Amino acid sequence: MLSELVVKLYSLLLEIALWVMLVVGFAAGFNVNGLWGGILGLIMAAIFGAVFLGGLLVLNDIRKRLTALEKRG
Repeated sequence: MLSELVVKLYSLLLEIALWVMLVVGFAAGFNVNGLWGGILGLIMAAIFGAVFLGGLLVLNDIRKRLTALEKRG
């Protein structure tokens, strides 16, 4: 029961971290160079998040798919 809660919380924290990373990237870029800087900051933050949190997201997706397979069969 507690392990399921920890795993769900981990998934939620990953999601929140990605959204915060995007918002911070946009805000930082906007402060540096206006709207175009904000857009560039958003793109760079998305790439940064994909590189550094992508592996964790893949592991989370694998866990979800295995859980769905266990429930089916």
